[in-house]
Amino acid sequence: MLCEMSILIRHRRLSVDELFSELSRYDFIGNLGDSDKNWRENWDYIAQGYTCLKPPERDVLKAVGRSLGTSDTEGQLAMLKTNAKLLEAFRAEASGEYVSKGKLYRTCGVLAGIFAAVLII
Repeated sequence: MLCEMSILIRHRRLSVDELFSELSRYDFIGNLGDSDKNWRENWDYIAQGYTCLKPPERDVLKAVGRSLGTSDTEGQLAMLKTNAKLLEAFRAEASGEYVSKGKLYRTCGVLAGIFAAVLII
């Protein structure tokens, strides 16, 4: 989503409202207009509700909402690029964690299966 925001800001010079209109197909952006709060407060509220993200990841998402529309085009692009890199680092960390813990869980499953087979015999 952040990469697409960057592209739309860079090439089409969209305002924040136009950007949200263009990206409304994303659930996160589509939910911004669902309350009486302004979009910044709603952005924070929605980001906080994404419990599938770790707190540092939610903080990055909130930072995007606080910074969006507060500077010129180049400032917004730099902010989006920086935050996208941070989220990419979190994704790489989660991928590594998935690989290491995946091995552990598979091994535990095999051992549990062997243990159950021994108990049955």
